[in-house]
Order: sequence, then structure tokens, then C-alpha cells
Amino acid sequence: MKRLLLSGWTVLVAGGIVALAAVSFFAPGRRHLALDVFVLYLGGIGLAAGVRATRAASPDVHEPSLADALADPIDVLPERPSDLERMERDVYLSCGTSFYLHHRLRPILREIAANRLLTRHGIDLDDRPEAAEELLGEDAWSMLRPDVDVPKDRWAPGPPLPELRAVVDALERI
Repeated sequence: MKRLLLSGWTVLVAGGIVALAAVSFFAPGRRHLALDVFVLYLGGIGLAAGVRATRAASPDVHEPSLADALADPIDVLPERPSDLERMERDVYLSCGTSFYLHHRLRPILREIAANRLLTRHGIDLDDRPEAAEELLGEDAWSMLRPDVDVPKDRWAPGPPLPELRAVVDALERI
């Protein structure tokens, strides 16, 4: 096999030499260009030989089977949705500062509350605040009511996690 492989490369190189000799003989003014093309040709042949030798050295790396891909435990782990990661980050940052709570998490919670109140009870969060407060409960309403002012101290700590959990529980009960 190596002898055939070697003879195949030899035929390619010999063909390049014949082409170089023909150009040199029939167009002597183009010898420099022919030599440049020949050197590029030899470089291409060398690159192809290197790729072939590398593939022969490790055939299993380049052609994985379906069974190998399915057996890989890293690929089996599901990816976490980016929306979930963003929501977790919003909750974490909202516990850190009340300003972040007011501008990032509160609008999301208000949208959820407005949607649930309207679709399940026919109550508009802004038009019928008394009915919305009754269904949401006092804790959730204090965070979601429309007239909540922007925090004066941007770096004041946000609500603790159990308080946010109570608001989410109130939204789930609607």
C-alpha cells in the first residue's frame, strides 16, 4: 500500500516536473513564472500528503459515529434556556438593589399579573385596582400597584428573597 501511495505522489511530482520542463522549453521567457507555479504545486501536494498522513494516524477522531455521540454524557445534558438564566439574574440583582427591582423585575411581574388578572378574572390591573388588590393580596399589591415611586436611593437593598417568593406565589394563585 505504501509503495502504491508513494508511486501516486511520485507520479504527481513527475507530472509537475514535465509541465515545468515543457514551459521552460516552449516559453523560455516564462521560466520564473513557471518555477513559481511549480513551487506552489509542490506545496499543495505536500499539504495534501500531510493531511492524508494526519488522517491515517487518527481515523477515529475525524469520523465519530452516532453511537459515540449519543454515549457522550456531556452532550446529553440539556441546555438551560437563556430566558430562564436572564430571569434568575434579574431576581438576584433585584434582591441587591431596589432600583433594579423597580426598573427590571417589577415590570415583568406587573405584566404577568395584568395578563393573569385579565384572562382569568376579566380585571384590568390599572382600571380596577381595588379588585386587583383583593385578588393579589396586600404583599404582592404593595410591589405591583401602579403608583409605586422610583426609589430615591438607587443602592438601597431590594426585598429579601422570601418576599419575592411571596409575590410569585400570589401571582400563581390568581
